[in-house]
Amino acid sequence: MPHRDHDGPSGMGAGTSSAALSVPAPDEASLPVPAADLDQDGRTDGPPRASTMRILWFYDLDGCHGPTGVTRHALGQLECLARREDVSLRVATGRMVQPDGLAYWATLERLPRRELPVRTRQLLRWWRFSDWPTIDALCGPADWVYCPAEYAVPVRSARLAVTSHDVLQGLRYSPQRTRERLAAAYDRADLILSVSGFNTGRLAEAFPACRDKVVYVPNAAEDLFFDPATPSERERVRQDLGLPAGMPYLISVANFQPRKNLPRLVQAATSLPEVAAGDLALVLLGTGAEAEARPLREAVAAAGKRAVVRMPGYRQGEALRAAYAEAVALVFPSLCESFGIPVVEAMAQGIPAALADSTALPEIGGAAGWYFDPLSPDSIAATLRQLLDRHEERDRRIAVGRAIAARFRWQAASDRLVRALADGPS
Repeated sequence: MPHRDHDGPSGMGAGTSSAALSVPAPDEASLPVPAADLDQDGRTDGPPRASTMRILWFYDLDGCHGPTGVTRHALGQLECLARREDVSLRVATGRMVQPDGLAYWATLERLPRRELPVRTRQLLRWWRFSDWPTIDALCGPADWVYCPAEYAVPVRSARLAVTSHDVLQGLRYSPQRTRERLAAAYDRADLILSVSGFNTGRLAEAFPACRDKVVYVPNAAEDLFFDPATPSERERVRQDLGLPAGMPYLISVANFQPRKNLPRLVQAATSLPEVAAGDLALVLLGTGAEAEARPLREAVAAAGKRAVVRMPGYRQGEALRAAYAEAVALVFPSLCESFGIPVVEAMAQGIPAALADSTALPEIGGAAGWYFDPLSPDSIAATLRQLLDRHEERDRRIAVGRAIAARFRWQAASDRLVRALADGPS
């Protein structure tokens, strides 16, 4: 466990109560006093190298528990920034309670870092009412505060960059307060980093005042997905999934939110004779709340007893890579997607991707994708039929997919990020 004491002036101790920030009309006296320029272990950073840019990375590391695409983006950029010689990096997060976040924090012990005594979501709630204390007052000076999510964080002398991940999801599937939260973050930011051309278009439509400060910085896949899974990893993942050697399967990697459209996928896939007969399995990697999982279980039950459908939860790292490598194809029927990291991961592992023909998925899959109408189970099934039967075309698109995936690596995304910060707002 890393040292979690919070060195700095009085008011920054680990005993600070987070409950003080949960009331709708908070008292400023209850907040932590801004910290001195110390890292988590009480050392000063010292002056940065003359040519370096000072970046303060701020994100909720409790998101490491069952990480979404947003958290994977945050960690991918963090790890690249930590290796750069042209950046002086400081890392900050709110108080963590999830073991996965604490374990990841322990790997950052060589970096200047600060765990604030209040959970990130409570800090963000407080900052809706007050611009004090600023994040750079709490964590030390920086040229840029970089939030790899839509955080409306107050700054003192630094400039603020936030990442916009999925404007359409925020507008179509979320309550009004989400639109208000996004507007506040985009209004406060000096620079908005958008993960796709599709998302940039929705951002400009919904928040036209932000148009001149948006820069394209895409998502990517981790480097490990560009290396082959080992035979032992592939054997282990089959055992993990409860699938015998040689049984082919289709794979989905997505949470169980309604926008992911998984009940239609189950309906479409199980209409294929080989799936209905139990000769081709369907693996759904993901989790969701009970209300989200129930329709999916009902769709699986309706498929009949012979269909083999596995719902083992999420897998990460080498296990996820092996799950892709063993699969016949990725199927991604999302109704609302502003990037789709699993598409890049699957293409990098050399399997075809059957994708919804809407939102950002055609942009990411390009000429490698096999496209369908996500609202039509018949269209999904027909596309899967073509993918399974047209062997030469499948091999051709696999090769195209590998080339497309190679453009979406975190080092390239990091280069775009640092160049955007160096150039500043237009």
